[in-house]
Amino acid sequence: MLCGVDMEGKKRFKQIFIKIIALVFLLVVVIILGKFFSGNLERINTFLKSTPLIYSSLVFIILYILANFVVFWDVKDILKPVAAVIFGAYLSTLFIYIAEIINAFLFFNISKILGRDFVEKMLKGKFKKFYENLENISFSWIFMLRLLPLIPYRVMDAGFGLSKVSFRKYLAAVILASPPRIFWIQFIMAAIGGFSFEKIMQYYQKNSLIAFFVLIYFIVSIIIAFKWKNKFR
Repeated sequence: MLCGVDMEGKKRFKQIFIKIIALVFLLVVVIILGKFFSGNLERINTFLKSTPLIYSSLVFIILYILANFVVFWDVKDILKPVAAVIFGAYLSTLFIYIAEIINAFLFFNISKILGRDFVEKMLKGKFKKFYENLENISFSWIFMLRLLPLIPYRVMDAGFGLSKVSFRKYLAAVILASPPRIFWIQFIMAAIGGFSFEKIMQYYQKNSLIAFFVLIYFIVSIIIAFKWKNKFR
């Protein structure tokens, strides 16, 4: 019996050790990527402009995926207007959409592999209850949350990865709900030629109908966010 307990302890230690090594590896990758992006954004911009579409699109998708591992500053927020200007609203939406599906797969499963055991064994009280409630969440709720501009994609990917929500259900919501949220941002940035808060306000003043729909979108998002909060309180 003691031998069995000892073997079980060794097995758990091995699992923890492997996860620590994986986390250290990810940290090293994050540091390397942070240094790469911080010094090469202008070069990346020039490269995308001067390269044929078939290659520049692939490079952009890869860079966008890698940018999610940079924690020092959000490189994606710089790549999005770059893509809007270079590729236009429709193509940049398509490329970001493809990248976000891959991102959802990566971060959901990384979170599941490295963190789900911790959630199941260590969390107590409200956090434990939250994840127990999350397990039974409907597809429609996941879909609506994916539409919300208030919740970052990576937060959702990691959060649902820690829960017992099936990846198939989550991926379906990602595929169906992501395009509208991506497109309206890329459409406006393509229209004004990049990102500028002042130009966005001017654009809305000239296009009152679009401004109205954006306002409705945010109001609905806030209502859904409050309902979500009450549902999982």
